Amino acid sequence: MSTDTSASLDAPAGAQGGESGQPISTKTVEPKDIPDVSHAMNDDQWKRLRKKVAARNKKLTARMLFGKPAIGGNVYRWGLATSLDAKVDPLRDALSQLACDQKPKRRKSSRPIDFVEPAKQIIDRLARCPSDTVACHDAILWAAAMPMLAKQFEPALWWDLLGTLQQYRESTLQTTAPASPSLLIGGAELGLTLAWRLADLPSCQRLKKSSIESFRRWVERNEEALPMLLSEPSNVRLVLGSLLRCKRLIEKTTKQKSNLSAASIGDEIATWAAAMTTPDGTAAFSQQSPKEITDDLKDYGVLMQATEFAPSSLHPAMQAALGQGHSGGRLAWEVSLPESFCHCEQAKQAILLPEWDVRRGRTHLQYSGIHNTIELHAGRSMIAAGKIETTIEIDGEPQEPIGEWTFTCEHTDDDVHYLEIEQVWSGGVVLQRQWLLIREDRCLVFADSVMPKMPLESDDKNRKILYRTRFPTTEDVSVVSETETREVFLTTGKPKALVMPLSASEWSSGPTMATLSSTDDDALVVEAVGSGALYCPLWFDFQTNRFKRKRTWRNLTVADERRICPAREAVGYRVQIGSEQWMLYRSLGNRRSRTVLGKHLIADFFAARFDMGDGNLEELVTVDDNESNDG
Repeated sequence: MSTDTSASLDAPAGAQGGESGQPISTKTVEPKDIPDVSHAMNDDQWKRLRKKVAARNKKLTARMLFGKPAIGGNVYRWGLATSLDAKVDPLRDALSQLACDQKPKRRKSSRPIDFVEPAKQIIDRLARCPSDTVACHDAILWAAAMPMLAKQFEPALWWDLLGTLQQYRESTLQTTAPASPSLLIGGAELGLTLAWRLADLPSCQRLKKSSIESFRRWVERNEEALPMLLSEPSNVRLVLGSLLRCKRLIEKTTKQKSNLSAASIGDEIATWAAAMTTPDGTAAFSQQSPKEITDDLKDYGVLMQATEFAPSSLHPAMQAALGQGHSGGRLAWEVSLPESFCHCEQAKQAILLPEWDVRRGRTHLQYSGIHNTIELHAGRSMIAAGKIETTIEIDGEPQEPIGEWTFTCEHTDDDVHYLEIEQVWSGGVVLQRQWLLIREDRCLVFADSVMPKMPLESDDKNRKILYRTRFPTTEDVSVVSETETREVFLTTGKPKALVMPLSASEWSSGPTMATLSSTDDDALVVEAVGSGALYCPLWFDFQTNRFKRKRTWRNLTVADERRICPAREAVGYRVQIGSEQWMLYRSLGNRRSRTVLGKHLIADFFAARFDMGDGNLEELVTVDDNESNDG
């Protein structure tokens, strides 16, 4: 790239004015005798510019701007390891320290980093205008480090880097979708950073107004911006960090305050970040170790710093997510907490928490691919992780999914979180999947229905369906089968979950329409057969103090006008562990009034807790709620 950057400094390359196409005002106070171009600057002017930049940055250092998070460059590494899905490399680590006015720390066995060659590489890389969030964040690192780099670089390289950063920002503003997180980082924050760090250069100072406007536009598009961010959940913490830095840059370098829209989207992103935090502090669906993401977890890490968007609710939620606090009484605890069910239909992400305390377990779900991806925690232990793979055969012919998973129904309250999704398959069938978390009881129902897209004709009622699903467990989980019954325990040295295949016969001897087994790598495999339609639920119990109690489950009789319904029309199940009992009902055919366990229902799905004292059913959730109250 040419070192003649006159065009890029007085007006970003490729533009004859500001982002709106209007001429840029040049009334900014300019350093005397210091041209805002590299080729017109002599050695004395370069020295004076460096002194002015250094003097100005002493008036508003990174420590003054960001507080304790600036120590060691922490503020510029927020969420970076999670986005990289790797440990922050030495170059980015060193740049983050330069960005906070500190000399990079040297390890005994390492040489000092020479930034010249990496600067040339970032110039070439940004010239190609990459749009990913990590590239945008790398531009921020170099921009914030420019005052310190002026002490190390020859003028030509320094100006070339500055011109490239300005060109990259302009390209980001012109080509990036308005709700993209890259617009926040590579447009708004990059301009604010250059305006703060290099305010003595008119071409940088002019960026402030348009950057504030870009920030305002992004935060006000929260209905689009949040789903776009969640479609790549590894970037949640990185974008949250950028939002925090922009907020503080605006408040500290201007007389303006970030608006209510910034607080609103900040609250939403921080809530998702907390919900996606696993018991060891890492982010859901990431591969880092806790040591690699310490920048996010400290008191001045991005998670706790983000609680400023809504302190009364986010602070206890974040503490609970990080295992630093616990309920001490569930009702009092949840009064000020955010909703513990997070679902974004557009991004196809869902998180089901029994409560915010991470020690109570959590379920993370992605359904944007052909297969669902799951992370299932029993308390602090992750017992399942990976893709849930399903196969379906109809009359011996393998079928394939022919559509994406789509959201069909959800419900959340103090008793349950319920999510229902479905996928169209070949063979004229739909695979409908239910996730039901019974919060206080710490039980999870994972259930699949294979149903015809159209009402069954007489010839279709006998079509044989063979269903098989592989449910992935983690490496340290072993599947231990009971000797006499078909349930299994998932253990990590100690039992962590009890799994009951409700559509299977309880006793291991004798005929059954479903089985639950394990593979050589201890994945769970559930198989079921049916005619016309079938329902296959798995019941997960995470309450360890129930594991030694007597337990059983039963297939209930479902009646339709004194006629016993076949399994292709409707099914019911009763689960008992000790003195606690629950009931499930699922309709697979036409919606009709049916009776199960003395309850008259017109519903697609019904779940209840059975009171052993008075024999009544306490409703937990009803889908398509048109049930009669008699019975």
